[in-house]
Amino acid sequence: MPGKKASEGAWETQSGLPDDFDFFITNAYFGFREEYQNGEAALLIWEGESPDEEVGSIIWPIGKGWEVTNKGANVQHPRRTKFITSSMIGRLIERVVKELKVDMRSRGTHTEAKPWIGLGFHMRREELSFGEGILEERGGKTTHLMPVSVLKGGKAAAKSGKSAPAEQEEENEAPAAVDNKALVDKLALLAKSLTQQKFQTTAMNMAGVSEDGDLLADVLNDSDTGFWARYHK
Repeated sequence: MPGKKASEGAWETQSGLPDDFDFFITNAYFGFREEYQNGEAALLIWEGESPDEEVGSIIWPIGKGWEVTNKGANVQHPRRTKFITSSMIGRLIERVVKELKVDMRSRGTHTEAKPWIGLGFHMRREELSFGEGILEERGGKTTHLMPVSVLKGGKAAAKSGKSAPAEQEEENEAPAAVDNKALVDKLALLAKSLTQQKFQTTAMNMAGVSEDGDLLADVLNDSDTGFWARYHK
């Protein structure tokens, strides 16, 4: 007796790779990964948090000839000043700046990693095509995570699972103005008495921190130049 017919798609498979999730960037730097071209090619590396998937980091290949400087804070090239459009980092910049309209220029330069810290994106895996002679063994195509919308929030939003596209939040009433100097003074007092992790968690729940991109990046900076390290004495 024949069994019940399987539903359409029941015998299809999936890659199992993270796809279609919110991602908040808590750290960004230039560096290398052994699994990518044997650790010989420079990458922009995002570290962050997601309420939807277990995603520790996302890498963006930069292209040939770029050198990592200042302990991962910057990259430089002996001949070029701009990234190639067809590179992964070039595609990232085209998507974020031209399509999603994020004002990256006000956050820093393209050869710095810091401007990415504090941003949040909804990510989806897309198929990308390359020119002749690139990835010929894959038919000139590959898949990579790409940002499809901008999210408001930060580290706290990632932990709570609450986020909203930027265009939706702009429809709501603007939050009350925050006295930046008073906020910084209050954060400085907290930094003196709390551990770094506790300080960052507490700070992310304070009004005005997530709305200030530079302050947010400073609070989430885990290095010895970050906010906590400067005031925890």
